[in-house]
Amino acid sequence: MNNSIKKLLVWYQKNERQLPWRQTSNPYYIWLSEVILQQTRVDQGLPYYIRFTQKYPDIASLASANEQDVFKLWQGLGYYSRATNMLKAAREIVSTYHGEFPKNMNLLMKLPGIGPYTAAAIASMAFNLPHGVVDGNVYRVLSRLFGIATPINSSRAHTQFLVLTEELMATHSPALFNQAIMELGALVCKPQNPDCLTCPLQSNCFAFAHKQQSDFPVKSPKAKQKTRYLTYYVMSVTTNGHAQFFLNQRKSKGIWANLFDFPSFETHQPLPYDQAIHQAIDNGWLPDNSFNITHVSNEYKHLLTHRILRARFISIQISGVLPANLIKSLLLVNQTSLSEYPVPVLVERYLRDVNLIE
Repeated sequence: MNNSIKKLLVWYQKNERQLPWRQTSNPYYIWLSEVILQQTRVDQGLPYYIRFTQKYPDIASLASANEQDVFKLWQGLGYYSRATNMLKAAREIVSTYHGEFPKNMNLLMKLPGIGPYTAAAIASMAFNLPHGVVDGNVYRVLSRLFGIATPINSSRAHTQFLVLTEELMATHSPALFNQAIMELGALVCKPQNPDCLTCPLQSNCFAFAHKQQSDFPVKSPKAKQKTRYLTYYVMSVTTNGHAQFFLNQRKSKGIWANLFDFPSFETHQPLPYDQAIHQAIDNGWLPDNSFNITHVSNEYKHLLTHRILRARFISIQISGVLPANLIKSLLLVNQTSLSEYPVPVLVERYLRDVNLIE
């Protein structure tokens, strides 16, 4: 197997994609790329990486950044807890470690948002320490190579694959090995239609020999996604001829943590129109009579990891005295300033569709 690993490393050095975080051993850039690429394709994440490194070229500049500015730059990537933890980790690295990333796996994993995978990526690729990095590409390559039938979404899979990865890299550069096996999974050992004829590991591959490429990796069945319904209230007032909208800042936990959106109700079934209006009145968002419904949107569908969201937006022009709860609990924003607030992609789509932002 050692000769096959040597072939893999040679293949990688000839075929690797020229990605900016591959051209450095700076732990800040490696960490930033890993955070951005969690749950995100490389082609989607690359522009974000470039924008972040241009605006925040080092750990100190990120640590001193305004949270809302970071969220705005992050907008569109989803999983906003990543951005929250990234900012917390940057500040902790500056305050506790004087701006230097710790070189110890256990210390790395104590930083906000850094788990075993990200810690191993930093340790191996920045400091060349012998820690295996196990992602979806690695699961796929190794399960096909050795015919491993352990479901990769089972509790025991990570330990099994991690031990195997570290055995294979034992006499090789950890940084080079980890990058090579992940790149093989991305470019050759793909989920569909793997390019086995160009694979440097083909001669040792169980799945290729038995024509079972489509059988690996093995996964346990997923739980069915639940559907939730969102009713958004796009409430506005006009002052001196200028429209102002009421925004809600979401809580620090849950989906879209700390982002801004419109006041809403989430339900298990679609909320009938009349009931939606009555609930807004009962919640203290609308005066009893001094408002006008100007538009009800078509349904917007948005997919999350564990649920499907179906949303509609009710546009409401409010006149007269504003309810106390509306003023107390929400933020009044000029239409011209809406684009400055980080919002979920679902809300951004709506805002663009109705020309409230460009």
